[in-house]
Amino acid sequence: MSALYNEYSGRSVDRVQALADGVFAVAMTLLVLDVRLPDTHASDSHELWSQLTGLGPSVAAYVLSFTMLGTFWLALHTVLALCERSDRTLAWAVLVFLFFVTTLPFTASVLADHTHLWLAVVLYWLNLVALGACIAWMLVHAGRRLVGADGHDGLTLVRRRLVLAQSAYALAVLLVLVSPVASIVALAAFQLFFVISPRLPFRA
Repeated sequence: MSALYNEYSGRSVDRVQALADGVFAVAMTLLVLDVRLPDTHASDSHELWSQLTGLGPSVAAYVLSFTMLGTFWLALHTVLALCERSDRTLAWAVLVFLFFVTTLPFTASVLADHTHLWLAVVLYWLNLVALGACIAWMLVHAGRRLVGADGHDGLTLVRRRLVLAQSAYALAVLLVLVSPVASIVALAAFQLFFVISPRLPFRA
């Protein structure tokens, strides 16, 4: 009976994608909640401007993390679109992936509040590593049994992009040995590249 249940569990790609879309929407919304002014009200425009400029780290972490989630959502959408069907293993791979999606607002908040500490940068990077590992798990499993002959080329492209992105993020994190802020700037620069790279002529 257990084997029969496992054969029927998690077979709908559309339901898996619908759940993922909902979780991503919530996580992206939670990111902006950390961008808020101090509890003390500004007495004049000068003080308000000072409070707004003090939000720089929070805004930077928000923009970085929002684009990170957008990148991973696109990767997940691409993998699921290539699958002719789902199964229980793929569904659990997506669920674990979504777990780490929901932790990104926390690690982003830690990063925003402790931009000068190497541990905050490493914690944020480990969250990205976990997301990448889950995508890799999906790619391996989908390539074995869930995609047709036409889908393997697409999985290969996703795999190459995943390796490139994770390697770039790892290189950026190595800069914490020099400066945590420099590491964050490098992460942002690499992320900007992955956002605009499909439109660059040499990537066409």
